[in-house]
Amino acid sequence: MQCPLLCKEFVIDIWQIYYARSKGADAILLIAAVLPDLDMKYMLRICKNLGMTALIEVHDEKELDRVLRIDGVELIGINNRSLETFVVDTSNTRMLMEKRGDIIKEKGILVVGESGLFTPDDVAYVHSAGVSAVLVGESLIKEEDPGRAIAGLFGKELLS
Repeated sequence: MQCPLLCKEFVIDIWQIYYARSKGADAILLIAAVLPDLDMKYMLRICKNLGMTALIEVHDEKELDRVLRIDGVELIGINNRSLETFVVDTSNTRMLMEKRGDIIKEKGILVVGESGLFTPDDVAYVHSAGVSAVLVGESLIKEEDPGRAIAGLFGKELLS
């Protein structure tokens, strides 16, 4: 099995989805703070037609409620970084999961924890809140050995 490829950029136009797919992307990031509901619905349909998945990113309860009203959502990313202040607070994931976790589970949506995940404790914290996966970037690109850093985030040591 190959590792899925996520096109992680600000997708605001349909052509970006086709371009991402042509470059091998399996999934795209749709940011609820940037896109109106109608665009997200249309982009989800394009993804399905192309055999792709959309990771729809939310930052707060209002965005999460909007996304939960859209049919066909399979992945929701809860970003712990505010787009306005860039402040990171991992308790954002727990708060949103406590408020809407039952609806998310009922709809069979997988949740991805995003931002502010630097240690095994951070990953365990969002996992205990109900996330199924994590999206990590900043803490890995600063590492000399990203593979070892990934293992470290899950509290594992790689044998040489």
